[in-house]
Amino acid sequence: MSLLKSAESYLGPLASWSSNILNYLFFDPPTFWTVLSLVNFFYGKRVTCALAIQLFHTCNDDTAPFMTDDFYLFYKQYQRNTDTVHMDIYFHMRIEKFLFINGSNKDQIEIAESENHDIPRGFFGNKDTVAVAIRDKIDHISANAPYY
Repeated sequence: MSLLKSAESYLGPLASWSSNILNYLFFDPPTFWTVLSLVNFFYGKRVTCALAIQLFHTCNDDTAPFMTDDFYLFYKQYQRNTDTVHMDIYFHMRIEKFLFINGSNKDQIEIAESENHDIPRGFFGNKDTVAVAIRDKIDHISANAPYY
């Protein structure tokens, strides 16, 4: 199974992901905040840390090896806090709302009411050079990056 197909099995079709997540994953140079946003997105949807790291390194040309440690640290922190609520938020595509990340002993769907739920999803228009570049990269990844 391809890497993107594996990710889509957890997250739904790529075109349904929020536009900012797609930009963080494929285009924007990584920062602390973009990596944290990606971890929240992946962790909230129960994507394994290994798959999230592989997807991030494959999709974003600006990743560095130390970012793998950041992914592991964030995932471990969330997993360690089994009784903590409201650790952070992530956007859930099927529900179309921001949900809180809670510890495993407090695992429940809880909407973050204060967040604006009207966020752009999918890629920007076909004529946008960023969207074209991302689509080219996806085609390359789909053809060449197996998930292991």
